[in-house]
Amino acid sequence: MDVIIFADREGQELLPLTDQTCVALLPLAGKLILEHTLEALVDVGIKKVHIILSPFADQVKLKLGDGMRWGLTLTYSTSRGEESTLQEFLKLQIPLAFPFLMLRGDVIRSGSVKDFIEQAELLAAPCVQALYGGENAYMLLCRNAADLDFDTLNWNNSISLAKTAVDVVGHVSRIDSLAAFHQANLDAAARRLDTLLIPGRETALGLTQGRNTEVYPQNIKQGIALIGSNCHIHPSVELIGEVVIGDHVIIDKRATIESSVILPHTYVGELIELRNAIVRGNDLIRVDNGSILKISDTFLLADLTTTYFNTGLGPFFNRTAGLFLLTLSLPFWFLALGLVLTQNPSKPFLVKRLRGNKIVLNDFGVPERTEFSAVELNVTPPVLRYLPRVFAVVNGDLNLMGSLPVSLEVAKKRLEEWERLADQAPSGLFGPTQLNVPAGASEEEILMSDSVYATQVNRRTNLRYLFLSIQALISSKAWTH
Repeated sequence: MDVIIFADREGQELLPLTDQTCVALLPLAGKLILEHTLEALVDVGIKKVHIILSPFADQVKLKLGDGMRWGLTLTYSTSRGEESTLQEFLKLQIPLAFPFLMLRGDVIRSGSVKDFIEQAELLAAPCVQALYGGENAYMLLCRNAADLDFDTLNWNNSISLAKTAVDVVGHVSRIDSLAAFHQANLDAAARRLDTLLIPGRETALGLTQGRNTEVYPQNIKQGIALIGSNCHIHPSVELIGEVVIGDHVIIDKRATIESSVILPHTYVGELIELRNAIVRGNDLIRVDNGSILKISDTFLLADLTTTYFNTGLGPFFNRTAGLFLLTLSLPFWFLALGLVLTQNPSKPFLVKRLRGNKIVLNDFGVPERTEFSAVELNVTPPVLRYLPRVFAVVNGDLNLMGSLPVSLEVAKKRLEEWERLADQAPSGLFGPTQLNVPAGASEEEILMSDSVYATQVNRRTNLRYLFLSIQALISSKAWTH
């Protein structure tokens, strides 16, 4: 049986989730919405599917390919988006063998497609509509070209019914709002959409996880959690109610996630509390009150596809690099001690309070970066002067690479949007400002350097600055000024 899938929704009602993709490619319980539709067809024995696309058509083709991984043959065509299904059908230039199936691929159905087809084939009507639990399931079995009820597949005509309909036990999730998307994910995690194939394996009561995911039974305080692959959930994280976490997600220490959906490639910072929310990168969507916030501080929420320092190897890499650097620097400590006793024996070191990378809740319950005591040896060579800051890297107060660490007082004076860009990068031992900006530079020059770094930071950039740092450490300037 041939199948036509309409996946042409622009999805304005789901912004900001659809600002970079289409409704059919939104993740739902570990898979794309359109993948759930394809799997339901494979279960019936369908082999050939044609998909009508509009927004982000190239993304869909890249994600699904030719369909071989499902044992399907997929072909595609494009439309202007959310046209009437009749217009899109008439423009098709593919041969169709009757009977054929037409359905929308941007809704979620929990009901048997096979049961519908078997019942529809017993009827003589030219077109039979599927109802799941009395609701329009956006699916038609067409037996001939006469009198096809295309209106029942139009997205904006959900109440239209065909002349002949078959009601199958099941449920339809229209995904027509952010709240509906949130609820459909939770329903799938709780197995209320029982015909969906949910990826992962159950490793503890109420906990289903994907491959290469680090999560612990004690994370589940009460309820159910569905967690994707390649995730890192800290042992102190609390998951409450029904929680869905996508692939490649990191949730840091003492965060609380309740009745929320965390989309793939998202970092959730320390002590963050999320309830009734959808989180995508640094977009925080409150389902209960409809508010949509974009969080600029990457220590709270971050998009892991663009943020380096919050990747899974970030903390491990930085602390390991700090230990390695500390080991290499041991001979220099004796040299520093000798210089201190020679140059400033009465005042061998200075202590400054600087803002680091650790986060705690302040008195008002708002997460903020903490200060740490940065020790400087009272000697002339910069390499020896800042040698104690290697301990800050080992402790996690500083990253190996990052912006210039400043005090909380200095950070609070940054009010303009371009000034606060610098706060989106971690504070580091090395970085472009430490390497390139003179010690006596103005605050504006330092801010500009760190702000540019924050917008460009990635693995390649940090590796380049790491190489430049090694060169700087062996330069005469590092030992004479």
